[in-house]
Amino acid sequence: MTLASRARSWLPLLPLLGILAVTYWLDQKSQPEGASVDNSKLHTPDAIVDNLKAVTLSQQGKPSFIMSAKQLVHYADDDSTTLVAPDIMSLSPIHPDVHMSANKGTLSSKGDVIELMEDVKIVRKPGKNSGELMVTTDYIKLVPELETAQTHKAVTVIENNNRISAVGMEMDNKARIIKLLSRVRASNATNQN
Repeated sequence: MTLASRARSWLPLLPLLGILAVTYWLDQKSQPEGASVDNSKLHTPDAIVDNLKAVTLSQQGKPSFIMSAKQLVHYADDDSTTLVAPDIMSLSPIHPDVHMSANKGTLSSKGDVIELMEDVKIVRKPGKNSGELMVTTDYIKLVPELETAQTHKAVTVIENNNRISAVGMEMDNKARIIKLLSRVRASNATNQN
């Protein structure tokens, strides 16, 4: 991926960064001159965005990653970002789409790592040779650029009539590999019509 294409993929976030810059400038202008406040010790939001929707484009200009959230809150003191009800779609022309959702989430300062927490659901659409796959857990760490996900928490994986529970998981969507780390238990429930 060239520098130009990487920069182009983050282009949809420029309006958000502009809003953050204007918000910071307005905050600085509204402070009284003599009363400078040390915000470094306060964990208060410096930016709040409601009903966020960000799209990352592929090199062909088509959406490849869509992230939405009811609310995004950024904190300047530690450069952390929290998400309320994050909803993520990973789109690929060669692999089935993957939909991820949770009650809460965090976004790394560079935007390259997403952590989803509480009632996490990952659903991979059916493919040519596979059925729909659903993973549920309480926590998962995503690296969207690498199309990987991992957790150390309990997970449940359901595909067709197969149900697998385990503790810990590593998922590579590009390679289409799921590695369950410990306490793996499987069951098969056949349809009875």
